[in-house]
Amino acid sequence: MGAETQPVQNSMKPGKWLNSTCKMCLHSCNIRVHVSEDGIVNKIEGDPTSPSNNGRMCPKGNAAIMRHYDPHRFKSPLKRTNPEKGPGVDPRWQPISWDEAYDIVGRELKRVMQEDRRKLLCAINNFQKLFLWAWPAALGNANYFSSVGNFCGGGYHPMNGFIHSAFAAANDVNYCNYWINNGGGDGFSSHLHTAAQAYHMANARVERNMRVVVVEPRLSIGAAKANEWVPIRPATDRQFALSLCHVLVNEKLCDVKFLKKETNAPYLVGPDGYFVRNEDGKIYVWDAGENRPKPWDDPSIEEFALEGSYEVEGKECQPAFQKFKDILEDCSPEKLEKTTTVPAATARRIAREFAKAAQIGSSIEIDGRVLPLRPAAYNFYRGAQGHKFSAMANQSFKLVNMLVGNIDTPGGHVGATLDDQNQDIRGGAGQVNAGENGMLKTAPHQLHPEVPFSYPPNETHLMGYFPIGVDPGHLTQLTFFQPEKFGMNYTPDTMLLCHANPLWNLTGRREDWYRIMRAMRFIVAIDIVPNESNEWADVILPAHDLLESWNMTMIEPPHHEGMCLRQPATPPLYDTRSEEEIFYEISERLGVLQIWNQILNFVNGFVMRPELMLEADGKYSDQEIAERKGLLWNGKDLNWYREHGHAVTPRRPDKWYRPWQGMRLHFYIEDILKARDDLKQKMEAADVAIRHEWEWADYQPLPTGVLDPVHLEPSEYDLYAITYKDIQINFGESLSNPWIDDIVFKDPVHTSLLMNRKAGLARGLQDGDIVEVASPYGKIVGRVALSEGVHPDAVCVSNALTRVATQHTGVRTGGGNFNDLLPANLQHTDACSGQPETVAKVRVKKIASVPAQQLTGNTVFAQRRRH
Repeated sequence: MGAETQPVQNSMKPGKWLNSTCKMCLHSCNIRVHVSEDGIVNKIEGDPTSPSNNGRMCPKGNAAIMRHYDPHRFKSPLKRTNPEKGPGVDPRWQPISWDEAYDIVGRELKRVMQEDRRKLLCAINNFQKLFLWAWPAALGNANYFSSVGNFCGGGYHPMNGFIHSAFAAANDVNYCNYWINNGGGDGFSSHLHTAAQAYHMANARVERNMRVVVVEPRLSIGAAKANEWVPIRPATDRQFALSLCHVLVNEKLCDVKFLKKETNAPYLVGPDGYFVRNEDGKIYVWDAGENRPKPWDDPSIEEFALEGSYEVEGKECQPAFQKFKDILEDCSPEKLEKTTTVPAATARRIAREFAKAAQIGSSIEIDGRVLPLRPAAYNFYRGAQGHKFSAMANQSFKLVNMLVGNIDTPGGHVGATLDDQNQDIRGGAGQVNAGENGMLKTAPHQLHPEVPFSYPPNETHLMGYFPIGVDPGHLTQLTFFQPEKFGMNYTPDTMLLCHANPLWNLTGRREDWYRIMRAMRFIVAIDIVPNESNEWADVILPAHDLLESWNMTMIEPPHHEGMCLRQPATPPLYDTRSEEEIFYEISERLGVLQIWNQILNFVNGFVMRPELMLEADGKYSDQEIAERKGLLWNGKDLNWYREHGHAVTPRRPDKWYRPWQGMRLHFYIEDILKARDDLKQKMEAADVAIRHEWEWADYQPLPTGVLDPVHLEPSEYDLYAITYKDIQINFGESLSNPWIDDIVFKDPVHTSLLMNRKAGLARGLQDGDIVEVASPYGKIVGRVALSEGVHPDAVCVSNALTRVATQHTGVRTGGGNFNDLLPANLQHTDACSGQPETVAKVRVKKIASVPAQQLTGNTVFAQRRRH
C-alpha cells in the first residue's frame, strides 16, 4: 500500500509535548500534553517517566481537553442582573471588567469586615492549592461552608494523625500479600492516586499472587476483581472489624512483642479512663516478672503485662490491652453476625488468614535497616468509616492492623502525608515528634491548626466545639435556623466560593440550604464552569483551568513523594486569572496583604528557607509561587522542572517505614478523653446552652460495638441507602464533561438505583420500575435495577444520579440529591470527629412515573441501559 493511501485521519498533528500535572481530581498524576503547531491541545497522556503513575491515566485526565474547550466555561468576570435566585434560575449574567469585578468584591467584603467578620461564609476547595484554604484566616475568619474533607474523612484524617502522624493511610503495595479493602476503592476505582495505585495493585497480584478481600455492600469494581467479596450490611463495618479483633485476641494471633514494646497497650488505665501516673507524671505498667507496678521506662522491667487487673496508688486498674479484650467479649463473630450479616465462619476464617499472612516475627532488610515484615493489611475509607461513631470506627480498623504489628511496616498499613514540602523531612502536618511518656505525639489536626473554643461561637459550623475533628460544615444549617439555641449573636450574610459546590456536597435538606443562600446579601464565586452553587453568585471571577496555569504539588501519594509541576499548555483562552492573582487583588483591597503573605509563608513551608519567603507587601504570580515550592523540595528551579516535569521518586524508606521508631504508638487514645474533658470544662465555664445535649459518649479511647443511630430509625425504614462513585466521577463535578458523560451513562450501574434482585422482587418491584426512596429526612426518585451484586438490605445510589438544576446544560439532572436523605443534626454527627452519617435508613415505594420536575432539560431519565 503506497504512502498516499495510508490512513491519516487519526494521525498526530505536528507540535510539541509539554510536561505537566493533572488536576481533574484532587490528586496529582504526572502527564504529557501535546500542543499542535496552531496552539491546540489535542492529546493528554500519562508521563511514563513518573514512578508513581507510570504513564497511566484515568478517564478524567484524558478528558481535561474537554474541560479546557468547554463552551460553558466562564469567559470573563460576570455580574448578576437577575435579583431572583434559586436552583435553575437564570442569573442573566452581564460581562464586566476585572477592575469593576474587583471593586465590587472588595467593597462588599470590606463591608462584612467592618460589620462583623464572622458574617462571611467561605468554601475554598482547591486541594491542589491547599494554601488557598487558609485565606479566610487573613480576615480572622474560620467559617467553613462545605463538607469537603469531612464527608469522606471526618474521622479518618484525625485518626491517621493519632496513629501515624499523617493525613491518610494505605496498605503497602510493595510487599503486602493479603489486602483487605473495606468501604474504599483503593487500587481499583477511587481514593489515593487511583490510576497509579491500580497499576501497582495489578503488579502485586500478578507477581506475588497477593490476595484481595473486599468488604462492602455493593459488588464494586474492586469487589468484582477481588479474590473474595464479603457483602456486609451498611454501617456495620466497625462491628465486622471488632469481630476480627475478637478472633485475633482470643486465639492469640497477635504480635505480642510489638504490643508490649512499641505501643501503649501495657499502660495501666484507671477507673476514670486515664492512665495511672505517679507523682512525676510517669505512667505505670505492671511488671509481670516481679508482679509489681513500675514506671513505663523503668529499665528493670522484666515482662510487660498486657492482661490482668491490679491496684496501683489505691486505684483499680488494667492494662489498655485488657480493657480492649473486655470490650471484645461482646464482639464475637457469632454475636455480631446478627448485626453485620457476615457469617461467623467467614469472619473467623478471614481473621486467621490475615494473621497467618502477616508472618508475625518475620523481618526484612531495606537500605541497611532491619524492619518487621508484616505483609497483610486492612485498608478502609469513607464507606466503612463515614458514620456517626466515626472515630471509633477508624480506630477499630487501625486496631486490626495494630494487633498483628503492621503499622508503618513493609507490607503493612502505612501513613500517607498530605504534602511533605521538603525532601529532607517528613514535613507539613505529617511531622513525627515525640510526645509524653514515650509515646508518639498525636497530630489530629491535619488540615489546619485547632480552632479555639469560643462562646458565643465564632464559627457557624461550631468548629470550636470539635477540638480533634474536621470541619462539620453541615452544622451551619442548625445554627442558622436556631441561632438562640446555639448562642449565635450574628447572622451570616456574605459568601465566598472557590472551586466549591456546597449545595451539592452538604448533608441536609436542599430546601433549607436554598433558604440560607437566599439570605446572603452578597456571594462571589471563583470557578471555571457553572454548578449548583455558583449559579447563586452575584459576581463570578473566572479562573484559569489546569492547561492554562502554574502549580507545584504532590497530594497524599500512597507510595511516592516529590513535587509535580503544572504548567500552561496554552495561553488563557478567555479573560481569566489565576487564583493566586485573584486572592492577592482581593487581599490588597481589604488591607490584609501582609497578613496573607505571612500565612502563605507558613502554610507553604517557605519559613524553612528564609530566602524563599514572600515579602510582606509583594504580590506573586502562580508561576512564582510554584517555583518557590519546587526550590523548597529539592533546590531545583523552574527550568529543571519544565524539562523533567516532576521530582517524583519512590517514598524514601526512612520517612515511610516506622518513622516513629523508638516511640510508642497509641493503642489506647487517652488524648480523646483529654479533648472531651477540656471541652466539657470550657462549655461549663461559658454556660453553653447545648452542653447537656452534646454527645459526650462519642469520645472513647477504645472502640466498642454500640450501634450507630442510623440503625435505630423507625422500622418502616427497612433498607439502607448508600452512595458511591467510580474513578471517572470526581465529587460529581466531572459529569459536566461530555467525554465523562459518555462513559458514565453507558454504564448501567450509574443510570439506576441498584437493589438486590430477591429483595426487590419481594417488594413487588421489577427491573426498570420508578421508585421513591424516602428517609425520615428527605426523598429522591429513580429507576430501579435489580442485581445479585447488592446486599439484600442496601439501595445503592451512584453520584452520577445526584446532580440538580444548574446553568451547565451538559450536566444531566437526576432524581434528587442523595444528601437530602441525610440529616444535618448533632444526633447523627460524631461529636469527637465531626463526621456526619453517610448512610440513610430508607423505604422504597413504586410510583407511577418520574415527577415532572425531574424530566425537564437534560436528565438521567432520558435513556437507560439494563443492569
